Amino acid sequence: MIGESQPITINVIADEGRIGSDKAVGLGLIVTELVTNAIKYAFPVVKADAVILVTYEIRGPDWKLIVSDSGIGKQVDSAAETSGGLGTAIVQALAKQLDARVGMVSNSTGTSVSVTRATFTSQLQRGV
Repeated sequence: MIGESQPITINVIADEGRIGSDKAVGLGLIVTELVTNAIKYAFPVVKADAVILVTYEIRGPDWKLIVSDSGIGKQVDSAAETSGGLGTAIVQALAKQLDARVGMVSNSTGTSVSVTRATFTSQLQRGV
């Protein structure tokens, strides 16, 4: 996609675990979409320390996938923010199939997208 003009390091840190092939396909498609977007948009100019980090944590039926980059951050566009692009729609649809939710944090030092499935019920008191 970028050839030799912009070397980008991709690091992966993942817990050991087993999931069904139906869920593995969805997670794989999400990772592919998010990493591809980071490669295409996070580094518009050559950056010596360009890094994409993929982490996957699993605890029983609960898991969290994070794809983050050290790029320029997502540019906020009010029209795009409300509708999102095709990639956003794909990630949202796949997350929904996995009973997960998507979150994003972005600033001038990069973007981090998390996809989380948590099945536990909070034991914290709610209000008084």
